[in-house]
Amino acid sequence: MACELLNVPFGMGRKKQAQPGIPAEDLGPAAATLPPAGTHLLPLLLWLIAPEALLAAPGSAPEPASPDSDPPAGALPGDPVAVPADPPVPVSAPAGSPKAGKSGSLSAMEVTTTAPGESMLPTATPIESGAYGEPMNVLDTPRQIFPVNKTILQTEGAGTQGFFDAVSTAFLSPGSTAAAGNNLVFAPMIRGMPPLGFINGMQMTMQDAGWWNLPWNYNMVESMDVIEGPPNAVYGELQANGGAVNYITKQPYFDRFRGYVWDTTGMYQNYLWGADIGGPIGKEKKLAYRFSYMGMENGSYYQYQYNDQQNFYLALSARPTDNYSVDFYSDFGTYNFNILDFLNRPTNQLIDNDLYQTGALPPAQVTFGFPNFNTYAGPLVPISLRSTAMNPASGALGMSGMLQLVQNAVIDDDLRIRNNTFAFYIRSSLIDYAQWEDIDITGDYEVFNRTEVLAALHPEEALFEQHIDAGVELGFQRNLDYEGVSFFGIQNAWSIANPNNPALANPYLWNAELSSSFAAGIGNPLAFGGGDWPIPSAPPGWYFEPLNGYSLTEDSQFWEVAPFYQHNIHFTDQLTLLVGARATTLFLTAQTPPGTPAFLSMGYDAAVLMPMVNVSPVYKPFPWMTVYFDYNWGYTSAVGVMGGYTPFYDGAEFRLVNQLIEGGLKFSLLADKLYMTTAGFSQDFYIANMGMPPTPSYIKGFELALTYQPSKNFWARVQYMLANGTENWSGMPVGPFQFQTYSTSTALAQGLPLNNAANYPPGKYAFVGWPDQTLSAMVTYQTDGGLGATLSALVLSNQYLDYSYNLEIPTEYVINARLYYTTPRWDFAVNIYNLTDNRHLWFPYGPGVTFGREFNTEQIVAGLPFWVQGTVAYKF
Repeated sequence: MACELLNVPFGMGRKKQAQPGIPAEDLGPAAATLPPAGTHLLPLLLWLIAPEALLAAPGSAPEPASPDSDPPAGALPGDPVAVPADPPVPVSAPAGSPKAGKSGSLSAMEVTTTAPGESMLPTATPIESGAYGEPMNVLDTPRQIFPVNKTILQTEGAGTQGFFDAVSTAFLSPGSTAAAGNNLVFAPMIRGMPPLGFINGMQMTMQDAGWWNLPWNYNMVESMDVIEGPPNAVYGELQANGGAVNYITKQPYFDRFRGYVWDTTGMYQNYLWGADIGGPIGKEKKLAYRFSYMGMENGSYYQYQYNDQQNFYLALSARPTDNYSVDFYSDFGTYNFNILDFLNRPTNQLIDNDLYQTGALPPAQVTFGFPNFNTYAGPLVPISLRSTAMNPASGALGMSGMLQLVQNAVIDDDLRIRNNTFAFYIRSSLIDYAQWEDIDITGDYEVFNRTEVLAALHPEEALFEQHIDAGVELGFQRNLDYEGVSFFGIQNAWSIANPNNPALANPYLWNAELSSSFAAGIGNPLAFGGGDWPIPSAPPGWYFEPLNGYSLTEDSQFWEVAPFYQHNIHFTDQLTLLVGARATTLFLTAQTPPGTPAFLSMGYDAAVLMPMVNVSPVYKPFPWMTVYFDYNWGYTSAVGVMGGYTPFYDGAEFRLVNQLIEGGLKFSLLADKLYMTTAGFSQDFYIANMGMPPTPSYIKGFELALTYQPSKNFWARVQYMLANGTENWSGMPVGPFQFQTYSTSTALAQGLPLNNAANYPPGKYAFVGWPDQTLSAMVTYQTDGGLGATLSALVLSNQYLDYSYNLEIPTEYVINARLYYTTPRWDFAVNIYNLTDNRHLWFPYGPGVTFGREFNTEQIVAGLPFWVQGTVAYKF
């Protein structure tokens, strides 16, 4: 079945639907087809019966109550009157498992928002999974860490499009942002750099710069912790990063059976639905389960874009004795999508006035550096921001699977053993005809196991109170990936609108295969990357280059052995010192994959040591104030398209230093009603280059974040970051690369060719596609009767898209709102995005030092206009 699914011809895997404002004929032959009858039967039933049930429902939402307390007056027997708390568990939660008090909370996809009385303060819950392994309050953690609960995810609409959109992501932490033009990431960019991703404390290594080739699956997510700056010695790091996100998956219900069904429907063919059930197994309630399903059939505001998903999640937990616990998590998903939603030819006229620069040559003449643009350019014309420079036949199919087993054994009050086993599988195929990128991931997988011993020493047996976390992580990863990129970056060749020759604006002609230059590279070992050769596992007409450089084609596997040690010394109640060290050793094999001609084959075996240390003194002059300093230093490595290794590395790619120096203050004020954190940081890292030494880079900045909750009905969050990033190419033979080193308007004015694919001169360059300042705010008020409203706002300073700093997105803002009403049986919510309908909202294709920055002069993403989304859920 897997092979059959992945071999469906693209453009045939889904019936595209006509979109408001876009003629059906523009969407291709299958455009006007409606969803099959019955596709949305559950959503329709929910919307039909909701008004009647609402009138019959009790008029007020209950106060939070324990599972054993009596239900409030008017509640039906068995009503889920509040977020349930599991019965006391005698063992500490495993790293990456649910935080205390959250194991029974409802799904992140359910409507239910903060009940009056629920604390939104980050200090309310100890953070075990987020940063340093052992349970710590956020106030005491020597790092900028931001817990993100289901309320914040729901309020900003995270997951309702099935990927990380740039607006909702920016509310997660001061340094968070999305790679808007490459939605196939599993976590936000952090401080202008790629992220690392963890699931229940275990690292997802099958990724490159946060990119993993599938839409992210929010169905399994309960909450998340955003860690700014590289992880510590316990969790480790294999790739260069600006921080990490640890996802806490949904947890079983130990108190009683409960469930819900829900539907989300919004403008632009936005359809999601799902069901969730769980409860104890047996009268003793030592075993519990949780099963969750999500379906998604999303169209898009953007032309030719869609995202269909089916996700199934199962969790089982057992507490057989007072000294042992085991948790099992699993997830399976299928995906059919095309979500690369960008316009090409960004100019200041397009950004400021929605005017598009036209003019094109026949597809056969398309190549890099083809004739000067002023010889065939057309006039500026108004353009719909729903347009994209995508061939409608492009698209992708895929599947993913996850298995995880977490065990905790308590030896005594001062000694605990924790084991976490994690496996992930991905298979996918993607093709983008317009710039000819095809990727075939034939079935990559990773299996990792971490065993830890956590011990506590007390002053009567040691000089100071001490906590130790020591152990070893073992892992294996297998990659067999093909990618064709010989025409990557010719997006500016195509004209979305072309009044001088309308036939050339036909999106089915935006196909690099029609170029004579592309045909000349097929089977030609002298062409880029050793020429284009058929991918053995893909349909006919798919090609790969065996020698196309870093982060691309690979056939590799590696074993990891990583002992680690972390020691937290409490000299006094006010002064502690946390130190850690890790020695990650990789034993790897990398070579060109099957299908490579013998005379082009190459590869190597290597053993690589990547050490890491972290030192963090913490001083608490008062119980409500923390002063901390953090130093992290370690080696990271460059990786291939899905976290494997290509056969090009010469050693320097495994010695990419990642160093963080950070100092900060944290406060819990006004009788624990106001939490505030601020930090200054400097991070030094390296960007890998093919055929050249790595490029030193750094980012320096300041952050401020606060959460205020003076009463059970009101809370507010404010986050601000000021940061400057620099790529230092001064000692290099060339400067940074972009597929076009000037804007389209400059090419017209100076008679230059489009798609010149060149480097800038050596020197220091500030990050592109990155705002120096980011400000976000969110405020919520909810009545005791269950009626609530949230208003949120995001402001981004100007962003330059090119290293000449001529092409600019000006300072911009977006305002969102949410209205909701909750009863014991029903929940209703309406999300309003871009409330003021700001039509001059833009996002760069690639922010900071992500790989997508090389496309910023070719590709830009228009922000969504005013749009509305409604959700209804029934609880039982």
